[in-house]
Amino acid sequence: MPATDHQPDFAEKAKLFGDKVRSRRAELGLSERRLAERASLSRGYISLLLKDRGSHKDAQGEFKLPNPTLDVIWRLADALEVEPAYLVDSSRPVERH
Repeated sequence: MPATDHQPDFAEKAKLFGDKVRSRRAELGLSERRLAERASLSRGYISLLLKDRGSHKDAQGEFKLPNPTLDVIWRLADALEVEPAYLVDSSRPVERH
C-alpha cells in the first residue's frame, strides 16, 4: 500500500516538504531550471514538486501528492545545500539558512 493511502497526515508532510524546497530555492535565488540542473532532475519534475503535485492521478482524476524517492530527496538536498533530514523532518518548520 503506498504511503499516500495509509498516512492521514501525508498531505501535511508533502506540503511542508514542498514549502522547504520552495523557500530554500528562493533563498539561493535559483530558477526552476537551475535547481533541476543542480539536482540532475528534469525541470518538469521540479515544477511538479514546487506545485505540491505528483505526476500521477488517483481514481477520481485528481493529481496525487508528490512522493519523491530517497534518491530525489538526496539530490534536492545537495542542490539546495541542506541536509536531507531537514527536507523530510516534519517536526522541523521551514528555516532560514
